[in-house]
Amino acid sequence: MRQSFELNDTEDLARRWQALAERRRNHFADLHHSGRWRKYYREHNFRRQMNESARLAETWNDVVRAHR
Repeated sequence: MRQSFELNDTEDLARRWQALAERRRNHFADLHHSGRWRKYYREHNFRRQMNESARLAETWNDVVRAHR
């Protein structure tokens, strides 16, 4: 019983991280489309952060898919 409970906790935790990573990726996409990123970032920093957020979102998507 305890092992299945821990597994459910792990799945829930992975889904939460996935949701956070998706929100972050969407935030960077919104900044990119609106051009507001120029107020907060230099171009190379922004692109690096945007790419990293996309990579993390895909990684968490893979983790969640692996738990199904």
